[in-house]
Amino acid sequence: MNDQAPVRSRTPPLPCLGEGVGGEGRRGSAWAEAGRHWHFYLFISPFFILFAVFGLYPLLFSLYLSFVKWDGLSPQVWVGLSNFQAMLDDDILRKSLWNTLVIGLLYVPPMLILAFFFAHLLNQQWLKLRAFYRAAFFLPCVTPMVVIAIVFGLFFSSEKGLLNYLITSVGSALPFLHLKPVAWTNSEQWSKVAIAILVAWRWTGYNMVLMLAGLQGISEEYYEAASIDGATPWQRVRHVTLPLMTPTFRFCGILSLLGTIYMFDEIFILTGGGPGTSSTNFGLYLFNLSFNDFRFGYASCVAYTVAFFVFLGAIALQRMNRRAEAAA
Repeated sequence: MNDQAPVRSRTPPLPCLGEGVGGEGRRGSAWAEAGRHWHFYLFISPFFILFAVFGLYPLLFSLYLSFVKWDGLSPQVWVGLSNFQAMLDDDILRKSLWNTLVIGLLYVPPMLILAFFFAHLLNQQWLKLRAFYRAAFFLPCVTPMVVIAIVFGLFFSSEKGLLNYLITSVGSALPFLHLKPVAWTNSEQWSKVAIAILVAWRWTGYNMVLMLAGLQGISEEYYEAASIDGATPWQRVRHVTLPLMTPTFRFCGILSLLGTIYMFDEIFILTGGGPGTSSTNFGLYLFNLSFNDFRFGYASCVAYTVAFFVFLGAIALQRMNRRAEAAA
């Protein structure tokens, strides 16, 4: 009897049920899997429905409005790129962007310096009642804006304000300084300074919390090594703390600048953008375009254009940060 090896069939195996050409089987399997877990998708569907109705739809509708002329009542008129061309001749827009830049430069650097100082102080182990002080510094950013406006309205009052009272008292004691009361909210030069003082007071505690988190993320081993090398407390801050806190400073700075662009309630309640447009920032200007002038199409065009350049600026800053970190 001859022993012969069994003949193996070269016929390819038949595809399993549900598999098909071009990924149809995989798509069918995915839909079948989703069908078996439909109740999980039902639980998370309210978020997506609310986002689509109140987030995605207004975003897309605003993009469409950028190319039309509409006051909210009359029929929409397609104008193409006319809204974008009108931006080039808008003096108030340029003034509001300049005011935004000036206000940001007035309050962001001192606010970050104060936030770092308080965070470093509250991070010391020898300080008692640290939790109380942290809550006290954080309290202004959760205080209602109406209360803040009343307090700072009295503080910046031209006639009986506390700040002018202090200036007058110092001027009386030191007459060679020639100090006079300042019309804080009624002056084109000082209105932006008053807004910067208010915003710095309100958001210093918030940035302090962020910087406190950054300080607590620094390992104690760096400070111990610096102490062994004979570094003084100031040298430890300068050569250890500040370099390691650079990403936190950048993060707080970007958040503060973005907040300055879209800041509204502080300026609206304290100065109303005046005198004239001397303290009108971009956020208040956008509000006036939409709900005072009812130029919804042009307002959408301005909002998208500024948001686009802010997005490009954020990308540029992110790349600069990555290059700086790579170089370090």
